Amino acid sequence: MPGASYDDAVPPTAPSDLAAKVERLPASPGVYLWKDADGRVLYVGKAGDLRARTKSYLAGRDTRPLVRLLMRRAVDVDAIPTRTASEALILENSTIKREQPPYNLRLKDDKAFLVVRVDRDHPFPRLRLVRRIRKDGATYFGPFAEARSLRQTLTFLRSLYPLRSCSDRELAERERPCLYHQIGRCAAPCVGKVTPEEYAAMVAGTLAVLRGRDDGVAAGLRADMERAADALDFERAALFRDRLAALEASVARQQAVTPDGVDRDVIAVATGPGTALVAVLFVRDGHLVAVRTYPQRTDLPRTDVLTGFLALFHAGGKLVPPEVLVEEAPDDVAGLEEVLGSLRGGPVAVRVPQRGAGLELVELARQKAAFALQEHGVSSRQAAAALAALADRLGLAAPPRRIEGYDLSHTSGHEPVAAMAVLTDGVADPDAYRHFAIREAAGGDDYAGMAEVIGRRFAKGLALGALPDLVMIDGGAGQVEAALAAIRALGLEPPPLVGLAKARRRGGTTTDERIVRPGVDEPLVLAPDDPALRLLVRVRDEAHRFAGRYQRKKRSEAATGTVLDGIPGLGPRRRKALLERFGSVEGIRAAAIEDLATLPGVGERVARLLRERLDA
Repeated sequence: MPGASYDDAVPPTAPSDLAAKVERLPASPGVYLWKDADGRVLYVGKAGDLRARTKSYLAGRDTRPLVRLLMRRAVDVDAIPTRTASEALILENSTIKREQPPYNLRLKDDKAFLVVRVDRDHPFPRLRLVRRIRKDGATYFGPFAEARSLRQTLTFLRSLYPLRSCSDRELAERERPCLYHQIGRCAAPCVGKVTPEEYAAMVAGTLAVLRGRDDGVAAGLRADMERAADALDFERAALFRDRLAALEASVARQQAVTPDGVDRDVIAVATGPGTALVAVLFVRDGHLVAVRTYPQRTDLPRTDVLTGFLALFHAGGKLVPPEVLVEEAPDDVAGLEEVLGSLRGGPVAVRVPQRGAGLELVELARQKAAFALQEHGVSSRQAAAALAALADRLGLAAPPRRIEGYDLSHTSGHEPVAAMAVLTDGVADPDAYRHFAIREAAGGDDYAGMAEVIGRRFAKGLALGALPDLVMIDGGAGQVEAALAAIRALGLEPPPLVGLAKARRRGGTTTDERIVRPGVDEPLVLAPDDPALRLLVRVRDEAHRFAGRYQRKKRSEAATGTVLDGIPGLGPRRRKALLERFGSVEGIRAAAIEDLATLPGVGERVARLLRERLDA
């Protein structure tokens, strides 16, 4: 194990003594280390109150799957008190690097695959595309790898299987068919144009096409087509013919990789110096539907990487299949199966296949992991070269490991916000991104807004992550000087800081991107394909994208959420649930108190407060 523990000479505490040891820990900031029976560090965490934080693990108040698995193996805990929470953050990072605990893996999953949600309890369910699985009684189908392709397919399928897209409230209140029914994109269950049985058949057909699976749907469509033709209803027969063709095309498009039609995830790990690469094959209904890879910066052995990955992967709301195939047995298979089973709501088997199609899938996953590890190495070398070039162009003492980029966004001065994007070792690090609401600077004053954001970031210090080796400001000399002044006002020495002024069109020509440096009158102009410039442009574009997304969210909240704000017991999630359920603020205002109270978490008291606010 890399980096042996500093107190290996101390025998691990027996499980029966663990609670007593936790009680003796100080109620101060610091770092805690959970260990197994061999004295190996399993997990490192930081806390503002060491005793209270570790007691929450023993009391079972932390219900994360990773914690449940961790506490099955942990028999000892050590703690290192610090004076401040910032010191604890620094010590946590250095301890993780030294000890390499398996349960501290980071899953940089930019976003989950889309899945299709169907509420089977509703007589006329609608299909919803979501990225997180919830225990809400609904049925989920997926994952689907290509979001755009899936949305296009659903749009096409609505011409064949006209399922509703309206909210439950609109379905209940509508008295005449909508425009979608008039153009053949909705069967109008709202006014009884279709029976629940007919609608259920359309749902089954849609899902069969999406999953590339017959399920007997083709035979039913062929029989319906023949009956319609015998009745000389050729328009209806043509509709069934088109549905049948869509189903047969989808089935032919997907090649089966296992004959049993079982859903399973197949996971393999490839390791190299300082890096591990996890490959996951998603097999649904016996068809390989998607592949994803997850790089990890670690020197852990392959088994430890696999164990830590399985402890984390499905906990974020992913669809858990009944079977997980792996190339070697992870630690505590029984514990993993128990936790995964609780997430799925049914048994889950973690298997190491020895022959047949399962072994072939594991071998395919192993090849994917090895290839992705090789490509990751190439990307890392390219990023390292770009960082070295950037250091050379800017005269830095060393390539910057952490680059922070800042951008402001507002709409004609309204709802001003800012964002911080981060590149770590030349690679986007979305977990480290942050956004800021501009509180003091006047809307539209970019200089004051940048000074406010930079001042808040450096005032918070390590609470927002390690301090940057290079700061990139989206703007010219004015924004750069404002940022420098804000850092100096805190009594700090600014890190290397540059501005990136956008290329602009003037008189039919386009100017170059210009790098603005403090104390240098002439901007630095690099070739468009220079790797150093491309790195700065990338972090600038990431900050711009992240700021724009946050600004759109704030604008949307300002437009629709202000009436619901400030009601005791009505937080952001419940406000969102109300708007989804009733369609709009007007829909909520029109609803009866009894209907409002039926929403989970609202209740009669909050419903009455809500009604009083809306009727005021």
